[in-house]
Amino acid sequence: MAGAPEGNKNSAKGKLFHGELRKVLVQEDARRLRAIAENLVKAAEDAEPWAIKEIMDRMDGKAVQATEITGADGEPLTGIQVTFVKPNE
Repeated sequence: MAGAPEGNKNSAKGKLFHGELRKVLVQEDARRLRAIAENLVKAAEDAEPWAIKEIMDRMDGKAVQATEITGADGEPLTGIQVTFVKPNE
């Protein structure tokens, strides 16, 4: 389609680095990747909070962020009303 936008070029740039990093990490039967994982686990065993959090996020997924919706008066909403209106013809 002539003249159509080509999309976000920045996402492709990020994938270039991802691809190269992946190649390096999986060389030699993933030796480097295993060494990094071992170091991460060792840091968690040494009670490093950042390492514990990283492992928990990778194993269980990141914690869900709660969102509270309030009304104009600042009080929590107790229900939602949906009204269907027939458009004027």
